[in-house]
Amino acid sequence: MPTSKSTSDALSWQYSAAARCVHAAVAALCAAGLLSSLYLGWTTASQLPPGVGYSGGFAAGWPHLLNQPAYFTFLSALLVCVTSVQLSLRPHRTSAVFHSVRLAGTVQVVITGVVFNLLLRTEGELAGIWLFHDQVLHVAVPILAPLVWLVLGPHGHLTGRVVAGSTVLPLLWLAVTLLRGPVLDWYPYTILDVPGMGLGAVAPYVGAILIGFLALASGMWLIDRLRWGSRRSH
Repeated sequence: MPTSKSTSDALSWQYSAAARCVHAAVAALCAAGLLSSLYLGWTTASQLPPGVGYSGGFAAGWPHLLNQPAYFTFLSALLVCVTSVQLSLRPHRTSAVFHSVRLAGTVQVVITGVVFNLLLRTEGELAGIWLFHDQVLHVAVPILAPLVWLVLGPHGHLTGRVVAGSTVLPLLWLAVTLLRGPVLDWYPYTILDVPGMGLGAVAPYVGAILIGFLALASGMWLIDRLRWGSRRSH
């Protein structure tokens, strides 16, 4: 466990003006990536991957732009963006709800980076806004968000209740995705292609991601507790 002096010094750093600037920079990077998503939604129609069992999609403009939050990548970056903005304004936050959302966003962007780069990335070179969007949301943010959490936190507020709370948003996203999929005849990712693969083939992907989420969130809780101890969240 850390000494009271080392804890005090670390806390003063994570609440410093420099830390607020770092959070603001992360928020700006996420915002740039989110704006690129909205721009691509406005200017291009959704693409139907070859061989999938669904045939729906969204036309360029409002239909595709408004559907951007249906992508796990967009939702994950949005959570990191919003919580980073809040930390840049007032780093000292003790709300369990805030830390649940913060934890969810951090874990989700890590999962986004791993799943996209290992399972969903396709061959072919990207350029322009497509390259920017890819590098920001699939590479930079998944690396920076957990690093910033590790260094700046804010630490000492993760509890079992916060970890449990962090699962609400991804589970809600999954439920909505699977419920609206048959209605729209469209799914955001090929690993969720229930019509083409069947629920039995989709379930292992979903299960592995959920287990990975809980493992990462619990690992962050353990690191937080071992390094910083536990302070009561209000």
